[in-house]
Amino acid sequence: MRARFLAAAAVLLICLSAAVFHLSTTYDDYSRYNVQWNGTSAFFSQLEERGAESITDPNDLVHYDDTLLLIVAPEGPPGPERIKAYNNFLARNNTLVLCDDTGEAAALLDALPATITILPGTVSSVEREYTTTAAVRGYPVGNHTLVEGVSAVLLNRPAALEGGMPLLQTSLLSWADEDQNGRIDGEETVGRYRLGVTEKIGGGELIVIGDPGIFLNSMAGLGEGNKQFRENILSLRPVVLVDEGWSRTAAAGPFTGIILWVKERPLFQMGVLALFMCGAVYVFRKRIRR
Repeated sequence: MRARFLAAAAVLLICLSAAVFHLSTTYDDYSRYNVQWNGTSAFFSQLEERGAESITDPNDLVHYDDTLLLIVAPEGPPGPERIKAYNNFLARNNTLVLCDDTGEAAALLDALPATITILPGTVSSVEREYTTTAAVRGYPVGNHTLVEGVSAVLLNRPAALEGGMPLLQTSLLSWADEDQNGRIDGEETVGRYRLGVTEKIGGGELIVIGDPGIFLNSMAGLGEGNKQFRENILSLRPVVLVDEGWSRTAAAGPFTGIILWVKERPLFQMGVLALFMCGAVYVFRKRIRR
């Protein structure tokens, strides 16, 4: 009887663990809790291994110097308080790396003393990868630490950038596909387009990359220099922060939110565990008496 009870309890725990794992996974694009191809779970695991910190409140930036702030796939307007915090952060000799291909960061770039602009549409190229014009190679320009040891970076439907100093640019056979039909038409012209740029602001540095997709799970093993490029980003400063207050990486489904709430409250976890153990002991004693 005891062996059967223990076997049943083990099966129940396995089922509960599988259910928790399933419910704690979301399918939102760029979500750190998404283990599918369009999530960033692998990259955030790498960040945790390196001791990177997550922030949600921009006012917390006042406590950091000689720091890198990474913003992946910003969502919605940044708001005046966030813009002010970023501006002050840059003024204190820090680095802000902004990865956006939708134009959500346009309001921030307009508010900062920056010349960088994110152009509408996506960049396509005749020099394609994986039989699609959406996969575009970005080639290093100059000798910035960010592109050291990088032969090329593979990006997926990146946005073209203007202003700043170039870090990554396409081959000559590329165009800004404003109507996104994969063909050169209308006023679209072939040429080199910037996919990564940098600009000095105050005492710090602003780096803009026209594709947050380089952090997706599906892009982790693609491209000749994608891994090195990501490593270079994380090595720019001794301290690495990831902004999850203005980013789609923080997206989580309702069940994920509940599980995260529980994880942040160890006393609640202990209470639930104690109740479960008491219930198991009660059932076991009842069976023994029979």
